[in-house]
Amino acid sequence: MSEEKQETVIKQSIWYKKIPTLLTIGNSLCGFTAILWCLQAYERAILKSNGTLGDGQLPDIFLVKYIFASCAWLVIGAMIFDALDGWTARKLKATSLHGIQMDSLADMVTFGVTPAVIVAISSHINALSGKGHYIAEGFLRYDRLVWLSCGIYLACAACRLALYNVHAIEEKKDENFTGIPSPGAAAAVCSIIIMNHSNLVLPEWVSTIFLPIYTACLGVLMISTIPYPHMGKWLMSPVKRNRKFIVLGTIIAMCIFEQIRLGQGPKITAAGLITVYVMSGPIKHFYKWVTGKNIPDDDEQLDEPTTVSN
Repeated sequence: MSEEKQETVIKQSIWYKKIPTLLTIGNSLCGFTAILWCLQAYERAILKSNGTLGDGQLPDIFLVKYIFASCAWLVIGAMIFDALDGWTARKLKATSLHGIQMDSLADMVTFGVTPAVIVAISSHINALSGKGHYIAEGFLRYDRLVWLSCGIYLACAACRLALYNVHAIEEKKDENFTGIPSPGAAAAVCSIIIMNHSNLVLPEWVSTIFLPIYTACLGVLMISTIPYPHMGKWLMSPVKRNRKFIVLGTIIAMCIFEQIRLGQGPKITAAGLITVYVMSGPIKHFYKWVTGKNIPDDDEQLDEPTTVSN
């Protein structure tokens, strides 16, 4: 083959190297769209009532909750892009520092900024339209406390993703990277938002009090030294497959039962499972602190190195 033909083949075969980058861009676009939809909910609930929500001026809460649930689903969809970009980069041998930086920037938008914006706006609207007395004067106003909670989450996400980039640059990806991954933290926030738009009527304090505090705690868990199991590694490992099939079968049965019983999809089941995952890290850490022993994971019995989840 002549040199000209070889150069033509190389140029024609490079296009697929851009697929991981396009998937990463899809991740960030999901977060960007969710933020725009949050602003739409704010416009419908606040601006149309001249900045106040008094008697006779209550917004369509069902519509507002639907918008926030749609934003949360966009974040969940972004997790698919986030999983596929790394997988395709490895399969196509297109991994690079540029891709790692892009992935972290996209994760910062989708799993850092977007959940904080969703919680801040949804909590503010629920407080204004609810029966509780959240609009207090003084320094410790409700909106400032919500801003502080979401700010903690945002700052911790930025610190975690920056640390992930440092580990990648220094080729420490095989080291034990502690703390809950940013997609897992975002999923925990979004599961509450999605469950709030369901047939299950959540108390007012869940959205106005619990969710901002929970969001701040998730931010702290992201930068903590508490180890979390790698779910992808757990699913793919050949250790104790029968037990894993039983667990997955039970989860599927719970999802089907919820669909038949409530007709709304497995929203409660998903929120419960994500909450169990979030709590698994602190529980294992507390168990080790009390007994001095680790609770072994199935994937710890493997000798294969794995990539770190950011």
